Amino acid sequence: MDTLKPLMKVCNLNVYYKGIQVLQQVNLTVCAGQIVSIVGPNGSGKTTVMKAIAGILRPVQGVITYQHEPIQTLPAHEVVRRGLVYVSEGMNVFPLMSVLENLEVGAYVARKKRNDLMSFVFEIFPVLAEKRRKMAGTLSGGQKRMLTIARGLMSNPRLLLLDDPFLGLAPKDVNRLCNTLKIIRDHGITLFLAGQHVRRILRVATKAFLIENGKITLVGTGEQLLGHPHFREILFGLTSESELEVV
Repeated sequence: MDTLKPLMKVCNLNVYYKGIQVLQQVNLTVCAGQIVSIVGPNGSGKTTVMKAIAGILRPVQGVITYQHEPIQTLPAHEVVRRGLVYVSEGMNVFPLMSVLENLEVGAYVARKKRNDLMSFVFEIFPVLAEKRRKMAGTLSGGQKRMLTIARGLMSNPRLLLLDDPFLGLAPKDVNRLCNTLKIIRDHGITLFLAGQHVRRILRVATKAFLIENGKITLVGTGEQLLGHPHFREILFGLTSESELEVV
């Protein structure tokens, strides 16, 4: 699929953090309409890849192109304005603000489309519409996660980066969010996911990358990675089979 409408490309990316090289010659491509996943052991560089793409971390070498334009030197807010939005891990809401106010904060770069985006968000997350006047701090964990993703959608992304979207969610919330991610993709938003729920993340992925020690070591569909001997060896060396089955 890489030959079909590349939306974002990372070429020979090298990133250091506190003097230590975290990413080494990372190359990957995300095409429009895909759900792309990057998985790997803790500390392998997944979040660093996302933060570098989002302009939060500055690479020392390499090129990141988005819609055929280099963006690796742009500040994070300019990356957002171009339609590439990063949602960090966790459930980071503004607890003393209402759900509606949290969403309005997300629309700071897309004020003219705020009403349409709000309608879209409430369509795919109806519970947020029901609780729009409630303080965000009173929401359940799953609802807070919905709110962080919805706030990202309020920036009108074309490419949405989700870091560990299933972290801390109950199994029923994970299942619900998986279905929601497919709905978001069907609305024309390309998704790039990272996280620890490996099986679940790869089940929804049309393309996937394995990263180890800052290097991409395997590329394929999600199902291909799940069945690859090296991938299974790496995962079974880090976690039990029962943990791998967590959905």
